Amino acid sequence: MRSLHRGLFKLLLLFLITAPLPTQAQDFSLSDYKGHVVYLDFWASWCTPCRLSFPWMNELQREYGAKGLVVVAVNVDHDRALANRFLQQTPAQFKIVYDPGGQIAEKYDVKDMPTSFVIGRDGKVQYVHSGFTEGREGEYQAHVMSLLAGGG
Repeated sequence: MRSLHRGLFKLLLLFLITAPLPTQAQDFSLSDYKGHVVYLDFWASWCTPCRLSFPWMNELQREYGAKGLVVVAVNVDHDRALANRFLQQTPAQFKIVYDPGGQIAEKYDVKDMPTSFVIGRDGKVQYVHSGFTEGREGEYQAHVMSLLAGGG
């Protein structure tokens, strides 16, 4: 029994070390990622395409993180419990920011869920993806790859 507890503790510790910690909107600054390509995604718990995009964004972060990509997903739910439930069902292996007041979303004039902004190393928005459409992942990935290769 003791080894089971020790194993569960190690698993929990590993999760806490590797899982990105959620950030509040007021603590988020894009300038923290200067020199990186940022895939900035806005999502909500009620959004079905958002749920479809999370596994793809996990893969994107895993594949290109070492090359300078940072995926940041900004949740706009007013009720954080809804966002937490979504994340329990659809885990994120990238940075999550909570923006219940819509401050960050307003800065980017977000109209659709999800909406993603692909931001170059210079901090400028290079591409905007309105919605997430299965079958267009290659196009989205090409935008990221072009910026990682020095295209912005």
